Amino acid sequence: MVTLGLRQTTEEANEALEEKLRQQVVEIVEASHIEEEPAQEPAPRPPAWNFSMPFAGVRYFTYD
Repeated sequence: MVTLGLRQTTEEANEALEEKLRQQVVEIVEASHIEEEPAQEPAPRPPAWNFSMPFAGVRYFTYD
């Protein structure tokens, strides 16, 4: 008769572990379904004047 009490305790422990495992699986599945924000493309730069100085006192201007 001792084995019957042990079997009941074992079954209760298994049920508790199964419930905990189900909860963890549900949490993992829910976390994997979180939608990520789509990557935003950088805004186009407005045209601006740029210059370079290849030599002292010489400037090349460009408008992009």
